[in-house]
Amino acid sequence: MKTEYVIGDLVHIPQAVELLDCTSDGAQINIPLRFQKTKSPKIAVVAESPHDWEDYINVLCDGEVWSVRARNVYSVGEER
Repeated sequence: MKTEYVIGDLVHIPQAVELLDCTSDGAQINIPLRFQKTKSPKIAVVAESPHDWEDYINVLCDGEVWSVRARNVYSVGEER
C-alpha cells in the first residue's frame, strides 16, 4: 500500500535513512548537491509531494529541506 503524503503531514524518519539535497528537472532526480544519513530517528514535515519522480518527497527536517525516499518514511501514528 502506497501512502499519499500532503504538505504539512508529520512523518517519522528512522535512523540510517539518506537525506538528499538535490533538484529535479521534472523527469529524474539530479546528482545530489549534498547528503547525510540520519544518526537517530527524526520527525519531519512534508514540504512538497509528490515529485514527478514520485519515489521521493521533500521534507523539512532540522530546519532544512531534504528529499527522502517515500518508502523510508512513515506517517506519525501509522502502523507498520
